[in-house]
Amino acid sequence: MTAMTTTTPFTASTAENEPDAAPQSATEPGHVLLVDDEAAFQRLGGAFLRNLGHTVSLAGDGDQALAAFAKQRPELVLLDLAMPPHMDPEIGLELIPRFARVPVVVLTGHGDHALALRAAELGAWDFLTKPIHPEMLQFVVARGLRKARLDAELQALRAGQSLDDLGLVGQAAATVQLRALVRRVAPTHVSVLVLGPTGTGKELVARALHACSARRAEPFVAIHCGALSAELLESELFGHMKGSFTGAYRDQPGLVEAAHGGTLFLDEVGEMPPPMQVKLLRFLQEGAFVPVGGRVQKHADARVVAATHRDLEAMVRDGSFREDLFYRLKGVVLRTPSIAERPADIPLLATRFLHRVAQRASLSPSALAWLMARDWPGNVRELKAVVESAGALLMPEQREVDAELLQLASGDMADPVALAKLARPDPSPPPGSTGPLDAALMELEVRMVRDTLAASGGNQSEAARRLGISRVGLVKKLTRLGLR
Repeated sequence: MTAMTTTTPFTASTAENEPDAAPQSATEPGHVLLVDDEAAFQRLGGAFLRNLGHTVSLAGDGDQALAAFAKQRPELVLLDLAMPPHMDPEIGLELIPRFARVPVVVLTGHGDHALALRAAELGAWDFLTKPIHPEMLQFVVARGLRKARLDAELQALRAGQSLDDLGLVGQAAATVQLRALVRRVAPTHVSVLVLGPTGTGKELVARALHACSARRAEPFVAIHCGALSAELLESELFGHMKGSFTGAYRDQPGLVEAAHGGTLFLDEVGEMPPPMQVKLLRFLQEGAFVPVGGRVQKHADARVVAATHRDLEAMVRDGSFREDLFYRLKGVVLRTPSIAERPADIPLLATRFLHRVAQRASLSPSALAWLMARDWPGNVRELKAVVESAGALLMPEQREVDAELLQLASGDMADPVALAKLARPDPSPPPGSTGPLDAALMELEVRMVRDTLAASGGNQSEAARRLGISRVGLVKKLTRLGLR
């Protein structure tokens, strides 16, 4: 924390007479919570920060500040220590630890270094003394936002995750393109059809669409359309009335009604029985439905995201899927890539899955080589099952998953000698394994660098950032790998 003083007051003339004079922020705009009991400072400081492009939440006392923080977590807090009702700095000091893992910049009219030290001990990140020069405020806010984003990125990396990946892990070109399309389509109201092989994460795409939409605060409701008969599927989707069939002892709302205001995910819609296709089409066209055994029409507003591994166009041609329903569902089509289309993502995916069952474990070079060399007909779902099983098989003293453990988890290990080695691991590497392993690791490195460069549009600085190395380091790596 650094103590900062100012020479030019942050006055009404500064903000009102020159509303367009605020310099452009050197940092991407962020969300700032400004906590100050002075209405004039709230108005002028808020206007100045908004003019820089930031989103600003305002609070006049401690209770308002905590409520605003809980409602929408900001990236940075500007906190005046003198808080109502007695304008006591102790009240402001008590708030600092409550803003967990968010940089706090303390604002005070008291040029007291002892107070600054106490604020630092409680977790404050920086210190500004009133009156505040606008350029100093801009500078400190920009630094605070950069710190917040760096902290978030480091936390994500420690968890083995990609920052803001929407749950769609990876940096392969196909994965990056899919994430970009999800972000573009999510804010719209158009229906989405997600196509792709089994096990490629179609439900993850649906959840990402929901999470990035204006409906994210409302329910996400999923149903597998091939798991139920036409009669049961109708009851599950649209509900039923008491006495409509044996066992219907009370009125039961359906999933369509439960998804009102949110998102309804129809998994494997290609398996939906033909009688239900007609009823679903009516709901898509009119937002209306009638519960089983009912006569009164009901309405629900739910965004429909459907998914299937089937070729719906072929099904339309052979008459097993309604053409009008197909075009209703096909507002925007997103395709989930198979593992074969995104091999560079295998290490990231495998590490994510391993950390779910063994947080401190890692994958050995032989394990990575085995994962990269294997075909994955079951795609991400199969990869997840194998890696999580291997992590669960780790002995308490083990911290590394190797290729033999993965083989056992996959069911491919039939060699009794290999099984004996797994039960009593030999610390020395097998003879002759270094050459093929080095070649496999180099192939993995080449794929990762190529895919990251493609995802970065050829921008070497951006590619280096994503790979976690310097630009000079990337140039050296390109030369070593023969990719210049």
